[in-house]
Amino acid sequence: MVRILGIAGSPRQNGNTSLLLQEALRGAEQAGAAVEKVLLCKRNIYPCVGCDDCRKSGQCSLDDNMDQLYRKVLAANGIVIAAPVYFNSVNAQTKAFIDRFQCIWERKNELGQEVTDPLTRPARRGLFLSAARGDDPRVFDGAIKVMDRFFETVDVDYYERLLFFRMGEKGAAQKHPTALGDAFKLGEHLVEEISRHLATVT
Repeated sequence: MVRILGIAGSPRQNGNTSLLLQEALRGAEQAGAAVEKVLLCKRNIYPCVGCDDCRKSGQCSLDDNMDQLYRKVLAANGIVIAAPVYFNSVNAQTKAFIDRFQCIWERKNELGQEVTDPLTRPARRGLFLSAARGDDPRVFDGAIKVMDRFFETVDVDYYERLLFFRMGEKGAAQKHPTALGDAFKLGEHLVEEISRHLATVT
């Protein structure tokens, strides 16, 4: 069964990106996947302190909930990250989570270790769902660069993005004519894409 991991990055419960994630996961489940959602604000995640311990071992020395999250991210077939844009990048909680993958980058790029299963790696896919209050589409430029590097680090092909500007008011996603439906369809398509690739590599 295809395993989809949803990462809810927003500090605002039931905010716009949370609603988008909910629909994407509902679409993935409808397509036959096993889905799991992680609320970053409910997890104990310290920011990276730049100690460089991971350069030697590929392991982070901080003791918090990230060990569980590393395992979940590296084992999932598909990853959906939903996070709002603050000051032209993903919000602080999401960025702290991503920064902590420096140890995975070191493990993979400096120590030459496998970080995901080589057999199923070609089928790994990711979605990025985001909303911003601003009215300029370029507001997502910084967040897109962050997500590009994150997905590359965890061996995920960046399958699709769903980005909405002028969506700052809580609940705006529910008033948008297509937002929730688009997220649902992307969740379905994500599972279909992964399933198609898994069929060729397993």
